Amino acid sequence: MDKVLVIIVTYNAHDWIHQCLNSVDMERYDAFVVDNASTDDTLSILHAEYPKAIVRAMDKNLGFGQANNIGLRYALDNGYDYVFLLNQDAWVEPDTLTELVRIAEKYPDYGILSPIHLNADKSSIEAHLLSYIANDKITDPTFVQDLYFNTVKEVYTSKYINAAGWLLPKNTLNTIGGFDPIFYHYEEDDDYLNRVLYHGLKVGIVPAARMVHDHREGSSALSN
Repeated sequence: MDKVLVIIVTYNAHDWIHQCLNSVDMERYDAFVVDNASTDDTLSILHAEYPKAIVRAMDKNLGFGQANNIGLRYALDNGYDYVFLLNQDAWVEPDTLTELVRIAEKYPDYGILSPIHLNADKSSIEAHLLSYIANDKITDPTFVQDLYFNTVKEVYTSKYINAAGWLLPKNTLNTIGGFDPIFYHYEEDDDYLNRVLYHGLKVGIVPAARMVHDHREGSSALSN
């Protein structure tokens, strides 16, 4: 079985931590949590309720990219085949990681794969993903038509998908490395995507894999 490390960066994650962590099958996957100096009870919840999670508590807020880099370094040092970056305000369906890994192995030219992002009550596609569709970020012209007629392909090529849920194969980490620390918070995923595309790898969205992204005020792993 492929080794998959799920990396979650937290900051004052009380409202989401249970749904996020409970969605990760820790019998099959390892969870690596980097806490950005939370001032609520996030750390106490992690230590008391999730003993299988690997927790790294920071003494200051590193921002999204640099905190994720700690997990990426751990993955490379410990022989993981894949990492999955999961936002603290997001959670996955039971078969999401299995499906993403299957697609990654079938289509090795993809450097990043992401599930379909749904809103909190799963009543629609999450607003940010809708905006990417509206602004031609998803470059496959058949995407909307295939969704409408229920004839979806296994993966669709995109120029952009935010890092709320990214599967990164080991080859991507070896080729691209981590996030550039010049980006403290926001735009670090844009920069990473640009580097992936520069190196000839593709970015894909996998319709059969689903996740919820409860993107709202205060959900970010960064202090207001």
